[in-house]
Amino acid sequence: MKKDNYHEPVMVREVIETFAPLYKARIIDATLGTGGHSLEMVKGGAEVLGIETDGEMLKVSDERLKEACPTPNKNGLGSFKFVNDNFRNIDSIAQKENFNEVNGVLFDLGVSNIQLVSPDRGFSFGSPEAKLDMRLDKAAQGLTGADLLNALRQDHLIKLFQKVLSFRDSRYLAERVIEAREKKPIATVRDFLEFARGVKTKKGLNPATLPFLALRIAVNSELENLNEALPKAFDLMRKGGRLAVIVFHSGEREIVLDFYFQNERWGAGKILTRKPIVPSESEISKNPRARSAALYVLEKI
Repeated sequence: MKKDNYHEPVMVREVIETFAPLYKARIIDATLGTGGHSLEMVKGGAEVLGIETDGEMLKVSDERLKEACPTPNKNGLGSFKFVNDNFRNIDSIAQKENFNEVNGVLFDLGVSNIQLVSPDRGFSFGSPEAKLDMRLDKAAQGLTGADLLNALRQDHLIKLFQKVLSFRDSRYLAERVIEAREKKPIATVRDFLEFARGVKTKKGLNPATLPFLALRIAVNSELENLNEALPKAFDLMRKGGRLAVIVFHSGEREIVLDFYFQNERWGAGKILTRKPIVPSESEISKNPRARSAALYVLEKI
């Protein structure tokens, strides 16, 4: 993959500052992607264990870091090892890789631009004829977005869309799904765009944007995985270690803040971000998708 095609993650500088000093720090990048955060951490001298559920992204990040850091542990560089797995298994992964007592864990919950624009993933409105797949890991996951829409009962569809929509809009959309699939099976992105018309949304936002997000969350069990992974990640950290999570929507934010405040009440952690760290205006101008990102940090005490 050409360098110009690498997905650059949000708030790289802010993440590096969160984990500084990096030299000899042990950090788990639980959402490796194409390795943008890990690359800078390794350059700073950190020992990084990267986890990525998407095998295609893992290959990209591995090639990228081997090219940029061909001689780990020399010239002030750190080291890296990457694992193809889901971050919900972060505890067993760390144990297997002898990567316990870490200084930091990073979760960047955004989907890569490469995945979003891929014509065979079903994530993009720009590929209306693409199959409505939405799986981040096709090898390990069974059900696609189309499968869920064609099989779920109306009440379950309502719950699915309520992750990001009001009950009224969720009920409306569930009814449209039922009507559509009675005529023919839902199969493509175009099918989704057709029945998503009429959903209320912010000015300038495609009506299908939030329902699309809800379906992706459901297909990949994103919120369930996050709920499962956070306490495991926190247990892996030594005192003074930092748990940094970049969220992109309210469902993720609610889970992260509930976990942070719970640990602070128990005296186990200290929230370092009473107000979230957000991307700079210059970063947003270069990458408009970054505008919804927010970084929250919890320190173990």
